[in-house]
Amino acid sequence: MRALLLDAVGTVIRLREPPARVYARIAAAHGIQVDLSEVERKLRPLLARLAPPPLLGVSLDAIPDLEREQWRRLIRQVLGDAAGDGDCFDELFAHYGVASSWELVPGALRALDRVRARAVRVAVVSNMDARLETLLKELGLATRLDSVVIPANSGLAKPDPRIFHAALDQLEVPPAKSLYVGDRERNCVDAARAAGLPALRYDPTARRGTANVLTSWEELADRFEGH
Repeated sequence: MRALLLDAVGTVIRLREPPARVYARIAAAHGIQVDLSEVERKLRPLLARLAPPPLLGVSLDAIPDLEREQWRRLIRQVLGDAAGDGDCFDELFAHYGVASSWELVPGALRALDRVRARAVRVAVVSNMDARLETLLKELGLATRLDSVVIPANSGLAKPDPRIFHAALDQLEVPPAKSLYVGDRERNCVDAARAAGLPALRYDPTARRGTANVLTSWEELADRFEGH
């Protein structure tokens, strides 16, 4: 294996605080009173179904604005129209664009360093919006990566197999010589396999040794050798 492709959110980075709590706190700071349990009830399914905006025929320059407006629509659905406009939305959007709102998944950096020591090339392939590249730099991950491929710089999004191939073209490694790790089965791990890559699902709640599942980053070196 000569390349490792990774999802971002839920795989190598994660939020420091539950999103519903952040939404409710920032809304309250702008005079919008909401019930935390209600915010969580609305937000959870929306985040689970969240996908990039339609990209067909859209220029790369236009994608960040489309992504921002998509988040505006989500915030309106969760917190109401008043939160979707003006300072409340701006603060919520900015909150998730700074590294202090995120943290590295435990063990990820050490695992990537061990893999890179074997001359393996590493790329992130994610559907996250244009804020991701700055976050990866601020969190110290960018120096461990050879490429970052997201909708905003490729015009592609998972499960489209072309987004995996775009990353592999940059790495100059064929799919069969690569391994993908992501936290979601559908539109993530399944999509990578459909693109011709062996793939593992990252799930720290699974039993160690579960087939095709990486339960901790400490397992990566051994599992990587096995593919």
